[in-house]
Amino acid sequence: MAEQTNDIVATPVIDLARSAGGSPRRYARLPPLYKAMIWTSFLINVVLLIILGVLGGVMLTNRGQVIGIAGNTQIFAANNLAELQDVVVKLEGATIRTTIPLSQPLSLAGKGIFVPIDKVTEVTLTRPVPLVLSGADIDLGNGNRLRADNINLTLPEGTPLQIALKMNISLDSVVIPVQLDVPVNIPLAETELGPQFRRLGAIVDRLVNPLAPLLPMPKTPPDSSK
Repeated sequence: MAEQTNDIVATPVIDLARSAGGSPRRYARLPPLYKAMIWTSFLINVVLLIILGVLGGVMLTNRGQVIGIAGNTQIFAANNLAELQDVVVKLEGATIRTTIPLSQPLSLAGKGIFVPIDKVTEVTLTRPVPLVLSGADIDLGNGNRLRADNINLTLPEGTPLQIALKMNISLDSVVIPVQLDVPVNIPLAETELGPQFRRLGAIVDRLVNPLAPLLPMPKTPPDSSK
């Protein structure tokens, strides 16, 4: 039986750079995804450069209009900043002025209020008044006098009498109806809003003062409400 021998023949790979006596060359093979990302970034940069070039050309072509828009923008910003600063200053010095109507009964019960009366006045009887006098001494006129232990008299209607009033009248049952308009004048600087408005003014000043030299600030702040 014949023996079969299979010989493997290796084909050497000759590096031309190495055969020429130089160092071997090494090449890094990039994955397709990285290559796609590199090309995409390159294309995006090219598009951005084209857009910037077009915008630059448009601005150079219409530089008069661009300068006008920039000037109007500066004037707009300056007017708004000046008005904002003016509004804050006026808020700090503002005063609330109004009228509050009051309509409420005021009871004097339990207040301990008395009205003292000490006066002699004249009254007229509106009806007959019977009197019982003990130890009476009556002058009948013409020197005639009548003394008696008990005398029953009736004072007719219309009789004038002098009465001395001396008393304290309590006002516990009195209810006073109060209806009036109360004027109110409250400076905001003296309320709890005062410190907050001062803080707001300081913040606005810190924002406006650095920009004021760069903008055409108006001498008189505008008023948007007019």
